[in-house]
Amino acid sequence: MVNIEWGLTSTHILPVDHGLINRTWRIRTPSADYILQNVNTIVFNDPTTLQAQLVVLSKQMLLPNLVPLTFLPTLSGKYLHTTSGHSYRISKAITPAITILQTTPENATLAAQALLEFHKALDNVVLTEDWKAPIAGFLDVQSRNQAFETAKLLCSTQRLDNAKATIERMEAQLEAVDIYKDFLAQGQKELIHADPKLSNFLFHPNGKTVRSLIDWDTIQFGNRYYDFADMVRSYCSKGEDGPASNRIFKPLIFEALRDTFKVDDEQLVMASKGVILVQALRFLTDYLSNDRYYRVKDETHNLRRAVNQLTLAEELQSYWATTRRQAQ
Repeated sequence: MVNIEWGLTSTHILPVDHGLINRTWRIRTPSADYILQNVNTIVFNDPTTLQAQLVVLSKQMLLPNLVPLTFLPTLSGKYLHTTSGHSYRISKAITPAITILQTTPENATLAAQALLEFHKALDNVVLTEDWKAPIAGFLDVQSRNQAFETAKLLCSTQRLDNAKATIERMEAQLEAVDIYKDFLAQGQKELIHADPKLSNFLFHPNGKTVRSLIDWDTIQFGNRYYDFADMVRSYCSKGEDGPASNRIFKPLIFEALRDTFKVDDEQLVMASKGVILVQALRFLTDYLSNDRYYRVKDETHNLRRAVNQLTLAEELQSYWATTRRQAQ
């Protein structure tokens, strides 16, 4: 397909396994490397519009210190190739670059600075009036609550029993989720990345610079505290797949992000807790719905992820209410 549709002479096609939604491969050719993706049309139900918007962004983004995404058209001039019900796209690989697995205050600061530069570039993009959110309701906290309630009603007895303690723990945090929901509704709506997690920042192999912020599929209008908070969720944790039996919150990373963002402390903590809890809600809902959204390794994977996020939210709140407050 890549040879016929894009005219590439591929020597190797290697799977990239760290994505949770789209299937991704690295294509090696004699002259350059490329990224092939099979867009998940269950998640992104209008891939044609999604890709057209991404091309608009890629041609306008002015990023002095970062490498933007560059999409490769097919030989017929299309940026999305559809065959047998599957949608594919190719972008230039960003090299040299690595994703980091362990965060430090130093690389967290670099990533936060990169996000701020990305926001500035988004401010200068000229959009059409019919700009469409790539995933309907992605930032709609109320729809997450409703999906959770529906999943409980339709869930199998076995999964409902397995998740009983986690459901009770989640329900005890729904008031905090509502506070976060109201905050998002009141804030200014601007273009945001909406998924600035750890694996979406590509670093130079020497670890001293961020080369790119990738995975633009979720870019949409929203409150920028969402991006700040999602970085806290991702960077300040020991990983959403990690066990919640030990402490997983990283206070030094939180302080590095806080110092770089320079936003209101109370709002940052409230938004961060909200984003983490909504992610717990999403993992738990997906578990109750028989793992329809996220790729899983076993039948309790999403349940463990939900417990992990609940623990992270509780530890962040404890840190801010005790250790951090005492230092002020």
